[in-house]
Amino acid sequence: MTVELVIVFLGVCLLAYVTPGPDWFVIMRYTALSRRSGFISALGVQTGLAAHIIAAALGVTAVILAGDTAFAILKFAGAGYLVLLGVQSLVKARRVRKRDEESDVAPEHGAPGIFWKSLLANVLNPQAAIFFVAVLPHFIDPSSALLTQIAILGALDIALGILWWLIYIYAIGLVRRFLGASRAQRVLNVVAGLVLIVLGLVLALADPSA
Repeated sequence: MTVELVIVFLGVCLLAYVTPGPDWFVIMRYTALSRRSGFISALGVQTGLAAHIIAAALGVTAVILAGDTAFAILKFAGAGYLVLLGVQSLVKARRVRKRDEESDVAPEHGAPGIFWKSLLANVLNPQAAIFFVAVLPHFIDPSSALLTQIAILGALDIALGILWWLIYIYAIGLVRRFLGASRAQRVLNVVAGLVLIVLGLVLALADPSA
């Protein structure tokens, strides 16, 4: 891999990160609670991304996407999970109107719960699987060590993602500071909830060939 090729790869990955998608609104949902919750959510998302990279390296993703039944299961599971997270966000927004943020601490908002829910949201996202299957082959030299190349590109992608999510979370933090913690939590939860539900429905109705 040349330096120029790596730069192009990082550019493609950056475009994928800055384009709003499910991960944006999953992390927004938890950043509405606090920056710490947002960081934990981002860590879960990036861990899920690492799972996709490992699956791609092992060829598992390609096998899943090659089978209509397996892809359909992945697609509908991911769609259903996004809708579930969206509904939970809307419920959370309603609860915040009735009680103070400090007193409204649900078990799902513990660090392990945030991490695993964010990880699962990414793992069940077939778009992430498709991305690696479609993009990685263009940046890999088949005559060299494939696993090593995938590991390097995957590590660079994850590192870039961590940097992007730090910027994203701090930007949402500014919104929290401007609107006030309680109001910002309501607004961000409503926005994240509605968008997650829409994304889930779009994913469920999407044509796999597209």
